[in-house]
Amino acid sequence: MTQIKRFIFIIVATMMVASVSGQNLNGKWLLKDVDSGNEKIGYPGFQLLEIKNENVHMFRDFSLSEKWMELKFERDTIFTSNDFKYATFKFINENHLKLFIDGTSNGKDAIFECHFYRLLPTITTLEKEDIEAMTFLLKSDNGRETELKFNIELTDKEILKLLNKEEGEKRILEKIDSTYFVSLYDYGERRVSFPIKEVTTEFLTLYAIPTGPMEMIAYRKN
Repeated sequence: MTQIKRFIFIIVATMMVASVSGQNLNGKWLLKDVDSGNEKIGYPGFQLLEIKNENVHMFRDFSLSEKWMELKFERDTIFTSNDFKYATFKFINENHLKLFIDGTSNGKDAIFECHFYRLLPTITTLEKEDIEAMTFLLKSDNGRETELKFNIELTDKEILKLLNKEEGEKRILEKIDSTYFVSLYDYGERRVSFPIKEVTTEFLTLYAIPTGPMEMIAYRKN
């Protein structure tokens, strides 16, 4: 390889690494589900990666008030702050990132594939109060219908009294940066939060559904 070709190769390789480790990866990434390589293991709860250049912060609290882990990456590997290998990753596309973490499943060595999706701003012209005032109807593949009503107690008062609980089941509209979420609460505790891709006066689209489809559409209930 001539000196000029070698120089061009180094420049191109450097630009590729910079693109992957910087511009394309920067932002917040939400965990959708985890696969052990031969079986889905479900949803381990809210996990969010925030990437700023080579630094990676992981959160397990929706408020993002406290970092759970501080990580860093080099090329295709993520390390802990003590330089221990945490995971390798693959950049699937601009909105999909996959982490591979070594572990055990049912007593056997396994590689856990963690699917993270970029947290995108919700597409809407509506204010929070406008969305909360509407009711949407979500229909699953098995035909089951679920109403999305916000800030309303959904558990019967008599049942709450028997359980000696002040709160039961609620749907709350919450937000991280410019992304709205539909959060399901049970007895005052957040169970799961679904990011909203788009919401209008006619429909609401959820995406990156934990252990479910990539997208689900709920239509306005008249």
